[in-house]
Amino acid sequence: MKKNIRYLSVLLLPLGCIGISNGFSILSIIIFLYYKIQHNCNSKNIFHEIIQNNIVKYSYLTMLFWILCIGIASLYNGGDNQTWAYFQRMLMFFIVIYYYGNFNDNKFFCFFWIGICLAAIILSTDFIYQFITLDIWRPNSSLLGGPNRLGGYLILILPFILSGTYIYNKFLPLGIISTLLILTALIISGSRGAIGGFIGAVCITYFILFLKKSDKRKTLIKTFVKIFLLTLFAMAVLYYLKPGFFVHGSDSERIFLWKSAIKMIMDYPIVGVGFGNFNSIYVNDYISPLAVEPRLTSPHNIFLHYFVNLGILGGISFIILIITQIYVLVKNINDTLCESIWILAGLVSVLGMVIHGMVDTMITTRPYALMYWLLYGISYSQIVSKRMQ
Repeated sequence: MKKNIRYLSVLLLPLGCIGISNGFSILSIIIFLYYKIQHNCNSKNIFHEIIQNNIVKYSYLTMLFWILCIGIASLYNGGDNQTWAYFQRMLMFFIVIYYYGNFNDNKFFCFFWIGICLAAIILSTDFIYQFITLDIWRPNSSLLGGPNRLGGYLILILPFILSGTYIYNKFLPLGIISTLLILTALIISGSRGAIGGFIGAVCITYFILFLKKSDKRKTLIKTFVKIFLLTLFAMAVLYYLKPGFFVHGSDSERIFLWKSAIKMIMDYPIVGVGFGNFNSIYVNDYISPLAVEPRLTSPHNIFLHYFVNLGILGGISFIILIITQIYVLVKNINDTLCESIWILAGLVSVLGMVIHGMVDTMITTRPYALMYWLLYGISYSQIVSKRMQ
């Protein structure tokens, strides 16, 4: 029993990434360090594996390269220097890897999944409660803010919830409850970018599996058709009940915003305008005469966001980072589903972030970024575990 207390540190870690309190993360680290000191645990050469393996090293180095480019651009563009903030969020990745190096067993993934389920239940229940008590369609989340933020966050963790529900039959009720609450909250959020991002990510992942698994193509096609028809039916019902879900008055505003952002990039190509300077420059020099919202603080597109604020230096390095992550995950998908379940979940999450990022900038928010790097660390842990066998 005492030995299993160490897994409490894994369970608590996701709860520190949902906007409630950093105390969960701190308590997790304290429990982990206490057990490590008491039992004199070794790290199973985990960092040696990270440094030596080329596939793993690509991702590790591009993360540090992106941080370096953020720092350099911030020194010259006169904006807020958020290098340390971005690095702090990225530390969650290294913490997870270090945890796994000390535990290195299947219980590690199970307790992590339970923590993700608890995080999902807290976030979804809070949002549904806001919806019921305030009687407002698309209310704000008291933990994460606007409904689009919540929607983006939910599709980030949903692939991991579904993956754990698939493999941990003993905890099936927990997985089903978490999934149903997430789907309910996702619909209430009305976030088309989040829903479209998740559906698009699943479709792309299925296509990748189709190319990699020639012996299972018939099964994949049948499953995909079933999911597609079910999704189509759900969208038709949603359109019938809530036509306004699919068309918002702000759609044209984004087009004007993106055009203005591209002009800004052309005028500030190398290091950008700097974090915190977008709105003043946009309103004074670039806002379209047809635009009606002058208070925007970003281009509402993650790639335009980094190109505008950090120029080519930050924008290109971010694209390299994302491409490398996708490459590492795809490269390590195994023929056995259970041996790649967290890698597949990570791939859907990254692709979902990219697709949703076409209309939003979720990864710039602290709770989302912390969870993003935590989840990527979990996928990474499975990659490392396969290569250490």
